[in-house]
Amino acid sequence: MKRFLWNIRRDLRPRPIHLPRIKINGGEIKRFFSRYLMRTVFFVVFCGGMIAGALYSKSVDKGVVKQLDLLFTTNLSVRMELSAFEIFLSCLASYLIFALAAFLLGLSVWGFCAMPVLSGFKGFSVGLSSALIFLMYKTAGIGFYILVILPGAVIFLLGFINFSCYAMRLSVRYLRFTVKREDVELRVQLKLYLVRSLTFLMFCVGAAMTDMLLWILFAHLFEF
Repeated sequence: MKRFLWNIRRDLRPRPIHLPRIKINGGEIKRFFSRYLMRTVFFVVFCGGMIAGALYSKSVDKGVVKQLDLLFTTNLSVRMELSAFEIFLSCLASYLIFALAAFLLGLSVWGFCAMPVLSGFKGFSVGLSSALIFLMYKTAGIGFYILVILPGAVIFLLGFINFSCYAMRLSVRYLRFTVKREDVELRVQLKLYLVRSLTFLMFCVGAAMTDMLLWILFAHLFEF
């Protein structure tokens, strides 16, 4: 009996919790940064441009922004009158401008210098347009941006940052080839670049389709 009670008391004793040991060696950290460092840099530059655009919105000329409505989506009342196909073309055109610029910079010797600038300018356009929508349409503008505009913008941003890394690497290869004339893999990398550009184009089309569908489903819920 005593032995039975002793076993019960022993089983009821709190047992120490052994946490799994997490070991991080230098090789894993190096692989992580080599894989994601460039994407992180482009994302940080994009966020910096977005903050700059939001701050600049307080002093920007509204007339200039309306003339560049293809880059800065701010005139929502006009876009409300467009058909679904016209909305799709308008959104797709705004995405393709940056896609074409990134594609051409990847084929340039000096493109690796301009790619961060392009990422920052894209962030600037997003920050400026979103801040102007918030200032012009208040609460309705915030809800409209989050529900209708933001999902497509996020889809495009994922494809844009990913493709920017490929464009950056190919531009550096072109520079090395120009200096050394020894890069035998340049033709192979160029073929991969063209395939990746098609993937990025699918991201642009998907983002524009998302914009169109969300405009059709939810735009009528807001009054501007």
